[in-house]
Amino acid sequence: MNWESEQKHEAKSMGGVSYVLRRVSYGRRAELVRMARELTGRVEFLEAAPEKKGPLEKLEANLLGNELEQLYVRWGLVRIEGLKIDGESATVEALIERGPEGLVREIAARVRHELGLTEEERKN
Repeated sequence: MNWESEQKHEAKSMGGVSYVLRRVSYGRRAELVRMARELTGRVEFLEAAPEKKGPLEKLEANLLGNELEQLYVRWGLVRIEGLKIDGESATVEALIERGPEGLVREIAARVRHELGLTEEERKN
C-alpha cells in the first residue's frame, strides 16, 4: 500500500481550478486541535445565547468564525492550480487575502469534511 499525504480536488465554485490538500494524519489532527482550541472556545462563548448578545458580540463571533476558516485553509491547503490573483499564480495567503471568497469557503469546508467534523463537533 502506498499512502499519499496529499489529495487533489476540483473546485466546484470555479471551473478549471483545482486545489491540493494535505490528508489528515494522527499527528496533523493533533496539531490542528492545538491551534484551534482557543479560537473555538471563544466562538462557542460568543455564540451561546445569541439573543442576549449585542451587535459587537455578534460581530466578534463572526470574525472569530472567519479566523477559524482561515486556520483550516492555512493548515490544509498545499497549493492551488489554475487560478491567478492579480496576474500572479495563487498562493495560500493571496487566496485568503485577495482571492474569491467562495473558493476560500469551499476549501475550508472540504478541510472540515476531510477531518470528519460535523457542525456540532466543531462547536465542541
